[in-house]
Amino acid sequence: MKFKAEFDYYQNKRAWEEHYSNTPSTNYDSLNVDEKKWFNSLNDQLRQLEDKFSPIMDIKLQELRARVVDPSDWMMDFNLFFVLTYYLREDDPEYDEDDDSILMVFEELFSIRNDRLDLEWGFGRTNVNHAESRQCFTGECHCYLYHQLYDHCYLDWRDLLRIGSLYVDIKIEEQSGMLPVARLHHK
Repeated sequence: MKFKAEFDYYQNKRAWEEHYSNTPSTNYDSLNVDEKKWFNSLNDQLRQLEDKFSPIMDIKLQELRARVVDPSDWMMDFNLFFVLTYYLREDDPEYDEDDDSILMVFEELFSIRNDRLDLEWGFGRTNVNHAESRQCFTGECHCYLYHQLYDHCYLDWRDLLRIGSLYVDIKIEEQSGMLPVARLHHK
């Protein structure tokens, strides 16, 4: 299974959730040494992405907040998203060069995380181990994006092995808020 072009983001997420609940799952302990090494490499790559993009996102967040409080700026609110798109390997049976061949899209609202200054968990907190307390993860230190991918995207370990590349987007939705419209005067 992969993301379907005819579905929107939420329809795809629901399809993956349904697929995941109706498919036997792979136990992490059953993976071979090379597969686990590949997962650790993916985790390292995602940690590096967090290290690179977290300061960029923090700066962008401060810029957007400054615009919101500026009375001369039209923007009254915003949403700041971090989006990772995971693409299939070219040797995957479902890969199609005439299609985007997207396996999974992970989208997260970034600005909410930073509204809680006491939050020590989440994107960019690479000094925190986000690994679930499972026996199979003993000795592993997982970054936030890796944890989200294997624990919250409804993908089996075998699905994750299908990843060939990924793409990062930072999405900003600038919002005006409610603007009054002049009333029509009836005669």
